[in-house]
Amino acid sequence: MRGTLTATGIILALLAGYALSCAVRPFRDCMVCDGKGHHRSKKNRKLSRPCRWCKSSGKRLRFGRRAWNKAREKYRAA
Repeated sequence: MRGTLTATGIILALLAGYALSCAVRPFRDCMVCDGKGHHRSKKNRKLSRPCRWCKSSGKRLRFGRRAWNKAREKYRAA
């Protein structure tokens, strides 16, 4: 019983830490272009093109923040 409570407490603390992290820093560097906004073609390494995943901004919304925004959107629509 005590081990279960400890494990639950640790998991809740980790989730709260991640939620706080997403609130403070909602954006992260794009994994495709490494935050540059463009990436090299696989066939020709000299050609560079805009990153379609981050729309050339170099930043993407983190998963936790995206989930928070969706939940808030559904709450407001109800």
